[in-house]
Amino acid sequence: MHSFQINRYKAEAPVMATFFLFALICSLYFYPSLYWFAFLIFPLLFLAYVLLRMAKFGFFKRQTFFVMDEEGIKYCFHLYQKPLFLKWDLVDKVNYQMYETNFKLKESGEIISMNMGYFQNPDDIVEIKRIISSHCQEM
Repeated sequence: MHSFQINRYKAEAPVMATFFLFALICSLYFYPSLYWFAFLIFPLLFLAYVLLRMAKFGFFKRQTFFVMDEEGIKYCFHLYQKPLFLKWDLVDKVNYQMYETNFKLKESGEIISMNMGYFQNPDDIVEIKRIISSHCQEM
């Protein structure tokens, strides 16, 4: 079993964007009536974001991971994504791109794209490609 580290800041980027959009909408809503609250909403939501992250509450308790074993690949790249499992038996061929790896499934011919930009250490990509090539045929 091989596990690889996922960059936590890249995994939290969709949640950060959601907080920013919520702060922007609240700021625009309260701007005409409460001037001081419109300017305080960004620091208040940043403080709430930091506290939720430290307390590991809600989305922040979810884990991001990438694990490869003899059965297949188990991964979850960002906090809104559900954990996924891709069995080696289902993969027909694999294609390596610069920033992603594409898996073609045997039965349906569906292509599953896996972004390789989430990893903490860029040198892990070479090891991941080596393991995938030992289980799958390249296009």
